[in-house]
Amino acid sequence: MKILVVSEVFYPENFLINDLVIEWKKQGHTIEVLTQYPSYPESYVFDGYTNGDYSVENWDGVNIHRYRFIEGYKNSIIKKFRNYILFVREGKKIAKKIGKNFDFVFVSQTGPLTVAYPALAVKKKYNIPVTIWTYDIWPDTVYSYGVPKNIITEKFLSKVIKGIYSKSDNILVSSKRFEQTINRYVKKNIHYIPNWLQETENVESVLRLDNTKINFTFTGNVSLYQNLLNVIKGFVKTDINNSVLNIIGDGSGIEEIKKYISDNNLNNIILHGRYPYNQMNDILNQSDILVISLIPNEGIEKTEPLKLQSYLAAGKPIFGILNGSCKDIIEENNLGICSLPNDIDDIARGFKNIIKFSKEEGDNIKQRSKELMQSRFNKEKIISKINSVMGLDKSY
Repeated sequence: MKILVVSEVFYPENFLINDLVIEWKKQGHTIEVLTQYPSYPESYVFDGYTNGDYSVENWDGVNIHRYRFIEGYKNSIIKKFRNYILFVREGKKIAKKIGKNFDFVFVSQTGPLTVAYPALAVKKKYNIPVTIWTYDIWPDTVYSYGVPKNIITEKFLSKVIKGIYSKSDNILVSSKRFEQTINRYVKKNIHYIPNWLQETENVESVLRLDNTKINFTFTGNVSLYQNLLNVIKGFVKTDINNSVLNIIGDGSGIEEIKKYISDNNLNNIILHGRYPYNQMNDILNQSDILVISLIPNEGIEKTEPLKLQSYLAAGKPIFGILNGSCKDIIEENNLGICSLPNDIDDIARGFKNIIKFSKEEGDNIKQRSKELMQSRFNKEKIISKINSVMGLDKSY
């Protein structure tokens, strides 16, 4: 079958949609991708590319249709919204030109829901079925960006959400908690399609953690949404002997954290910076306890963070400083313990309690994590379900 994938991001940007396209290609399908020039996360065009007019790039047999974006959107709300509009306007033009010969259109919605409009333009013109895989739940994430919640914005967003989901043929969600939100706008069958762990050839990291200490490790993006200042305050208040909090990653919140560490003369919190994805497994395996945290925000709490799968693969105890979907997974499967994200005292207690939990449940956690990866987060089973929902399994 011939599938058009519509996505804000694609190779060489590192997202799960790359993995799905590769698997579809292995199954014999012909895949083409409609996206902008690569820019994530810094919001400037990657080396080797020019942020110009429409072009077609071939990546391992996959045609990638690219068009321009608004540079500098990372630190500008105005530029971010201008880029959303540009994605839709230019994407619809190209989609209608190239969309005639496809059997399916698949939307990977990791950003705004409006990314689906080019796909729906293909459906309207050529009557081709559209599947949307939602990673970012509207309207919650819109409000989390600071858009005021009032009668005008609620009516506008409601119209957009109802319009997009009602016109789609299949709705896939990366978190179970998204279903209830979408059902407030449309009554359709919604299918839970979670993240899986991207395959990589794991290598030994050049980073070596101090194995004479208790190593708490946080990995990934460092921004306001990760709530790391509260994590650090709770860790400092705990004052656990011979322990260190490792932060592996970078992002918009790193300067504020550096300043806090410097102002308070903290020497047991180490900012290691970014490391390649294929070194993460080794870093996690050097750690004793893995930390995952999010701010208390209705939309963000509904997500199932992608890094949870890499934590599960390491089989280590997880300390969750969050509410919502991720907390559900940790507690329902007895993988660790969780603390309230806005309660420094509770976070401090959690750091102490997770050490005890780790000693008592370490081997069991490894087994429970393995079972979860083989069932709920199994790549082959998840892709098979996507194929079944779309009707792709009838084509080969």
